[in-house]
Amino acid sequence: MSQGLHQLCDRRYRKRVRCWALLCLLVSSLLFCGGAFAASPRLEIQAPYIASVDGVYTLNAQLMFMVPEAAATAVREGATLNLSLQIKFDHVRHWWTNQTVAELEQRYALMYHSVSERYLVRNVNSGAQNSYASFDEAIESLKNISGLPILDASLLAPEVDNEVNLRASVEIRTIPRALGMLLFWVDDFSLRSNWYTWPLKP
Repeated sequence: MSQGLHQLCDRRYRKRVRCWALLCLLVSSLLFCGGAFAASPRLEIQAPYIASVDGVYTLNAQLMFMVPEAAATAVREGATLNLSLQIKFDHVRHWWTNQTVAELEQRYALMYHSVSERYLVRNVNSGAQNSYASFDEAIESLKNISGLPILDASLLAPEVDNEVNLRASVEIRTIPRALGMLLFWVDDFSLRSNWYTWPLKP
């Protein structure tokens, strides 16, 4: 009886050890995943400025972001990558909330043209379109915002303080059904920057 009881206790002990080992493994996995999510991709706006060219305000900025390989594959298989720029011009009121005097959204779409085997970047607002030999070249063109006309300068009063607010977002909206089954998470791929605000110099 004593030996049987000893064996029973020994089995229970080994079972508890295995449970604790599994629990420790689970906690370690959760901590690892948490670190991975904390290091998720970001979208940042660098060195934005507004220039006045022939009475029109133009936007210049550099966007910093990375696109995962699966998202690049999704575009090649027929998905569309969209870039949106939200731009607001505010009249600064020191004793009250600012007043938005102009607001617009500039949109771009990156697609793959299978017949020509070229990547197309289309300005959704104007319809203008450029083609590139590689996905990386197309992405680089989206990152570089240069001389983009956004507002007639006469719409802002030069004698008051004005500021510019800019926010960018990148996302994939449409996933082909067959590809979506393999890359189910890509249709949720999206990046959004914080608002970047700076004073508008007349």
